[in-house]
Amino acid sequence: MSKINEASWKSKAIERNVEIRILKRQLLEVRKSRDNWKEKCRQQQKTKAELVKHKPKGHQYPSALIWLCIYVYNQSQCSLRSCCTMIAGCSILLEINCKRPCASSIRNWIIKSGYYIYHQPPAAGNWCVIIDESVSIGHEKLLLVLGIPLSCWEFSKAIVHKDVSVLYVGIATSWNSKKIASVLNDLEQKITISYCVSDRGNNIKSAIRKQGYLNIFDCSHEWAKCLEKCYKKDVDFLLMTQQMGLIRRKWATSKHAHLMPPALRTKARFQNIFPLIEWIENIKSHWDFIDESAKEELSFINDNKAMIDDLVTLNTVIDKIAIILKISGLNKSNIEQCKRLLNEYCTTKTTLYISKLMQDNWLRYESVFEETETTFICSSDIIESYFGKFKEKIKLNGMQAITESVLAISMWTQDITTTKIDTALESVKMKDIYEWKENNTTHSLHKKRTTFFAQNCKKQAA
Repeated sequence: MSKINEASWKSKAIERNVEIRILKRQLLEVRKSRDNWKEKCRQQQKTKAELVKHKPKGHQYPSALIWLCIYVYNQSQCSLRSCCTMIAGCSILLEINCKRPCASSIRNWIIKSGYYIYHQPPAAGNWCVIIDESVSIGHEKLLLVLGIPLSCWEFSKAIVHKDVSVLYVGIATSWNSKKIASVLNDLEQKITISYCVSDRGNNIKSAIRKQGYLNIFDCSHEWAKCLEKCYKKDVDFLLMTQQMGLIRRKWATSKHAHLMPPALRTKARFQNIFPLIEWIENIKSHWDFIDESAKEELSFINDNKAMIDDLVTLNTVIDKIAIILKISGLNKSNIEQCKRLLNEYCTTKTTLYISKLMQDNWLRYESVFEETETTFICSSDIIESYFGKFKEKIKLNGMQAITESVLAISMWTQDITTTKIDTALESVKMKDIYEWKENNTTHSLHKKRTTFFAQNCKKQAA
């Protein structure tokens, strides 16, 4: 009996020893994990302290907060005051212990950073210059010149904001060829201009010709001009667009509002005609699901079947051509590929006519391709994107003008770091901004009006 008890005791002791060794190992792992997490916490607290502590010289706000303000404003469609509110929430979340910046402070940071980047010397080498002027904003127009260093461009994707540099921003009530030629001449002192891309505006074309540069026309404007030449005076097309306009007004607050056709631009109407064609295709493909009352008002689609079929064909082939030219660029091989697509898809009288117009436009480049095998950028979509984003940032009304805030455009071309922000805020003074404003902007209509009535009030009081 004693032997049995001894054997039982020994087995229990062995099991306890095994369990103790396992628990000791687990305790070591827990202590090691705890120390590791403590170290991570200390590092995180140290990093947060450094973020709040590090400030540009002469500024009371941390660089991290300034960067966050600029980033939020550039990346979102919000006002400066909305930006302040968003930053206040982010500061609480990120535990950045500092007072909330006001809208004026954020505006100054944005303008200073834009001014600094705008005045950085461009890289050496050959450049493609994309040039265009905006529609009137107030009583002024914005001339924007973007550049792409050709040594870095590989024709593997469409151009985005980060691929270009802002070479020139100018504000004037009008831009004639002499002024634009002067801008190009000044740029020639800084970079080597290989060729220019423009939208066939007469003033820009004339300026480029005066300076002796090769002018590559934007492909989107090219085929828009061809469509305009064909359909601008076409009675059936005009009647159809009028009917669509009537439907938009009639259906705006009706149960058919979700079926409304897209609005057409009054200026450069044929540049955004393709969303209209896509709408027609969607209506046709879902015809069986539409109410009878709506079908009656959409009957013009069936009445103009031949014309709509032509437009659908043109939409398809131009989409394919756009992929080739906007990504792979303009060269002899790509033009031949585009011609084959046009010959394949365009078989009716109207589509053949537009095909001929487009192919005739490419004839002007034959002499260029005989001399060189270079591939050219032939799209200015990126500059239209810049104009669109800028117009979203300002209030478009007749009593406003383009101010020094236009310098913010320069920041859209690159990633902004806290190091760049520190350098910008420390090197750029407000007197530099005021000097640039004095030399490059004009008084807004609102300021002129206020000044005028204030003077009259003083005279009457006297």
